[in-house]
Amino acid sequence: PTCSSDEEKKFTRPAYSYIALIAMAIQQSPSNKVTLSGIYDFIMKKFPYYRSNQRAWQNSIRHNLSLNSCFVKVPRTEGNEKGKGNYWSFATGCESMLDLFENGNYRRRRRRK
Repeated sequence: PTCSSDEEKKFTRPAYSYIALIAMAIQQSPSNKVTLSGIYDFIMKKFPYYRSNQRAWQNSIRHNLSLNSCFVKVPRTEGNEKGKGNYWSFATGCESMLDLFENGNYRRRRRRK
């Protein structure tokens, strides 16, 4: 039995880096900040491929958040924001990173030789 093209898309890894996936999740948020679980939820809803083997890719997301200086933790404000954990957002001065994703183009770029 052959799979339909929609079925194949579900199991094909999207052509986006983890940094691009994180940036998409942050940019889709009205406040331009999102929790770690919000990033996970966004990725799984938008890309069915990531609904499996969650431990591996979620570890990579955490790794990218902590090592990339363009992502910063934003503490929750007391009182009106329930839940635990921090928000993640873009660091000041990372506008050039956002330019990489101009016009919604998050696809991986080919490496130059």
